[in-house]
Amino acid sequence: MDITHNLIINASAETIYQAVATKEGINGWWSKDCMVGEKEGEKSLLKFDKQGTIVEMEFQTNTLVPNKSVVWTCIENANPAWLETKIITEISDSGNGSKVVFSHAGFDEKWKGQEPFEMTKQGWEHFVYSLVSYCENGEGQPW
Repeated sequence: MDITHNLIINASAETIYQAVATKEGINGWWSKDCMVGEKEGEKSLLKFDKQGTIVEMEFQTNTLVPNKSVVWTCIENANPAWLETKIITEISDSGNGSKVVFSHAGFDEKWKGQEPFEMTKQGWEHFVYSLVSYCENGEGQPW
């Protein structure tokens, strides 16, 4: 099972790539407190304050193709549905901006209709909007 968002973002491929592949970018739209592995094989740690409780997520950076593709694998998360799933961003030119296919992929079918998966879908609704806003206007809504 995958969660996929097909987007047209009025920003350059480079802007979008920087948003999903660097600490500064991730700080701008996803996590206010993070360390980002900006080379293949490195790890990233994102922290979120959920009503006073710090939630941590750890990822392995699998693929970095400048201005084209970023793939991370979730290796640690309190939400068990995320383990071994991939965050995939594919970027291509689209005339007046960029086409972006943003996916959270590889969920086990056992999570279908379950709260951990449904909460993830709702969370991505917020963060995908935040990514678009950050890339187009320089201001996202990170947690």
